[in-house]
This record gives sequence, structure tokens and C-alpha cells, in this order.
Amino acid sequence: MTSDITRFTEIFEKIAYSKSDEEVFDDFLTILICCLSGERYEDEYLSIVKKYTKEAFYIFPQLANEMVNIMDNDGMGLTDCLGEFFQHKISKGRNGQFFTPTHITDFMGMILIDGETIGKKVFDPACGSGRMLMSAAKVSRRNRFYGADIDHRCCKMTAINFCLNGMIGEVAWMDTLKFEHWGGYTIFLDETRNFIPAIKKLQANEGYIYSNSFFTPAEKPVKENAKTETSATIQIELNL
Repeated sequence: MTSDITRFTEIFEKIAYSKSDEEVFDDFLTILICCLSGERYEDEYLSIVKKYTKEAFYIFPQLANEMVNIMDNDGMGLTDCLGEFFQHKISKGRNGQFFTPTHITDFMGMILIDGETIGKKVFDPACGSGRMLMSAAKVSRRNRFYGADIDHRCCKMTAINFCLNGMIGEVAWMDTLKFEHWGGYTIFLDETRNFIPAIKKLQANEGYIYSNSFFTPAEKPVKENAKTETSATIQIELNL
């Protein structure tokens, strides 16, 4: 079922009247990453604040509030507000960026994961906004979730969707086919903040996905003692 993002779009347009939609959306994603990081990236947050008038910047919390209302989904969660908006307002299908419809991802999640699946690794190498992995979490959230995408904005959306839905794992910003890794995000339970889910950035060639890749090419050196477990892996091609 498609989320109603009408109100979200209306609020967004109040900010974007003097800037490009792409710039404002990317800034919004970065603000969310900073806010969900446990005060790790204050300098980056403040650099974005300087780009906007006080009146315009104060609309961002309204936008975040509407996003959370949509994502809450009457208490069920796991609703992809960001991905829905990205397709209709930002990408508009350019570069083939059409995400798999939710009813299909839900079906695929149900046939690949069961409610008793616990502690497995679920991986989507072309994750888009993370909706395939969110569909897997609808069946069983007690796993670790891994996503990768060549579009940095998609990685940000996935990391935010993970964090706000209590999905622990990692998102790699990378070219999955060429195995070029430029960074990413890890989503973890922050013990310094009463184990609330938080986001932390990863540098290039850092993180579980790069070091223990489910599809490690022969020419890439594997770190000593690296694990290569691939149980409950989802290989999705619909988003490539």
C-alpha cells in the first residue's frame, strides 16, 4: 500500500522554494543522520543550519514530525515515507530509480524469512531506501540487516529507516558490481544513551559488509579471521 505523503510534500515545499529539491532533501537526510547519531556530528549539522534562514530551518522539525507520523503507521512502523517521496519528487524515475512496490517486497520477505528466524544476516546488495529489508523485518525483526547502494542518498534513507524502526545492522555506500566501497553507516544500540538505536558513519573500506562480504571477489584481500556466513541472505535484483 502506498503511503500518503501529501502533507509531507506540502511542508517540504515550504523549505524548497528558494533551493533545489535535491539539495533540500539531501540536507534533510543529513540533518536526520546527525540527530540520530548521538551528537557525533554537530559540526556537520551546524554547517547545514547556516545555509538556511531561521524561518526556513525551523520548518525542518515539522517535516521530521510528519515523516515520523507516516512511518508510525498506527503503531506498526516499517513504512517507507522517505523512499516514496524520493521516487515521486526527487528521482522521478531517472537512472531507473524505481523501488520495488511494498506489496511485492512484503511477499518476498514472507517467502524468504519466517517468524522464528532469529540472529541471521539479511542482505540486499541494491537496497534503495531499504524497503526490502523493512519487509523482512515485518516478519522477524530479531535479525541483523545489511544493505548496499551506489546512491548515497539511498544509503542515508536506509540508515534512517533502520534506526527509527530499531533494525540493527549496516548500510554500505558502494558499487556492488565493481566492489568499490566509499563509506556507509552502522546502526547499533548505543549503550551511552540507554541502548537507543543510533547511527555512526563508516569510512571507505570499513565495516562488516566490506570486510566480510557475501560476494567477496577473489582479488580483494580478506581480513584475517573474517567471517563469511551467508545465512538468510536476500539477493535482490529488482532495484539494480
